[in-house]
Amino acid sequence: MAEPLIQCVIVLYKQRPTEARSLSSLSEICARESSISERIRVLVQDNSPESQASLFEFTSLGFEYHHAPENPGLADAYNRALEMAKDRKAAWLLLLDQDTVLNRGFLLQLLAAVQSTTSKEACAFVPELVKDGSVCSPHVLQRGRYRPLPFGFSGFAADPLVPVNSAACLKIQALSAIGGFPREYWLDFLDYIVFHRLQAAGGRIYVLDSQLEHSLSLLNLEAEMSVARYSNMLAAECRFIRETGSRGGLLIHRLRLLKRSLRHALVLRNKRYAWQTLRAAMR
Repeated sequence: MAEPLIQCVIVLYKQRPTEARSLSSLSEICARESSISERIRVLVQDNSPESQASLFEFTSLGFEYHHAPENPGLADAYNRALEMAKDRKAAWLLLLDQDTVLNRGFLLQLLAAVQSTTSKEACAFVPELVKDGSVCSPHVLQRGRYRPLPFGFSGFAADPLVPVNSAACLKIQALSAIGGFPREYWLDFLDYIVFHRLQAAGGRIYVLDSQLEHSLSLLNLEAEMSVARYSNMLAAECRFIRETGSRGGLLIHRLRLLKRSLRHALVLRNKRYAWQTLRAAMR
C-alpha cells in the first residue's frame, strides 16, 4: 500500500520567501530528510503586490510558486491547493501561514499519524501552537467560551475544538464533502467556519503530541494588524456568529464587543480599533 501523500500550502503576504519562518523551516527539513520531502508537495502562494519569483529559491525541492497580486486571501490559496491535492491523489492538505516554525519531530509525527488507524476516525490532525509558553491553539468550546487546551494534551477532545489554520492537516475527503473553503470567509474566521462545518458533519479533530512556536496577530493588535484588516475580521466574526449561533448568539456577542471596545479604548494608543469594535457592536 502506497504511503499517503500530503499537499502543503503556504501563503505569503509582503514577506520575502527566505524570511517566512514556515517556508524556511520546512525547506531546511526537506533538504535533509528525503523520507519527508518524498511525501510532501508544497504550493507557495504569494499574495504580495509584486512578484518575488526571482527570490524564490526552493524549486530544487519541488516547491511551486504562484503569484496572486490581487491578494485574494487564504480561501483562494487553500482551494487551489485542494484541487492540486485531488489531481495528485493526495489524501491530506497541510495548511501553513508564514509565521509558524516547523520542526522535524512534528513532521515525522504527522506523517506517522496519517498512516495510523487514527486517520480513519480523524478529519484533521493539529499540533498545539504556543506563544511564550502558552497555548494559543487549539481552543476547546465549552459553554459558549473558548478555552485553551492544557499544555501537552493529545488525542480527541470531548468538546468541539477550534484550531487555527496554521499547521493543521485536513483530510481531503472530509474537506470535499463540505465544499472546500468558503470564499465568503476569504481571510478571517476561515479556520473557525471550516472546523465548525467539519465537526458539524461528524468529523473529529485529533491533537498531536507536538508543540510549535507561532505568532498570533490578535495578541499584538496594533503592531501586527491594520485597522482595515481588523474591521474585516469583525465583519467575518459577526458572519460566523450568525451562521453558527455559537457563543450564546448575537446578543451575547454584542455585549462582548462592547466590553472589548472599552478595553481597546483604555489600552490601545490608536483609538480607531475601539471605534471599529463599537460600530460592530451597534450593527
